[in-house]
Amino acid sequence: MTPPPADIGAMNHVALPTADPERGAKFYCDVLGFVGTPRPAFSFRGAWLLHRSVGVMIHLIHDANFQPNLATPINSRTNHLAIHVDDYDAAVAQLAAHGVEFVQHVLPTYGYRQVFFRDPDGNVIELGEWPSPDQMFPA
Repeated sequence: MTPPPADIGAMNHVALPTADPERGAKFYCDVLGFVGTPRPAFSFRGAWLLHRSVGVMIHLIHDANFQPNLATPINSRTNHLAIHVDDYDAAVAQLAAHGVEFVQHVLPTYGYRQVFFRDPDGNVIELGEWPSPDQMFPA
């Protein structure tokens, strides 16, 4: 008999590599509205960032050997962090106002719009206008 799955709760944080935690934190705060939060005295540099309305933290983890990949085109088919936006057009306008390079897609079948961009370390982020999972996948 297969044991039941783990009883999990809400997502707490996403950890992303960074070559420069201060630069990364500035990007997430200025462009996406995250705020810096206290972080334990780890033996490595980093930043903890919280977005109150999203309820998820980003932990930027410094890696002295990490090399940002900014030369290749933005790839929406690789690892990425996806965040819902209520006003897609306003979000895209804010990315443009901050000088962030991005690509836009429309989700096949559903027609929802998505915008993909990179943080200063090349980590891919997606903003999208999808409905809640309950609306997309009714019971």
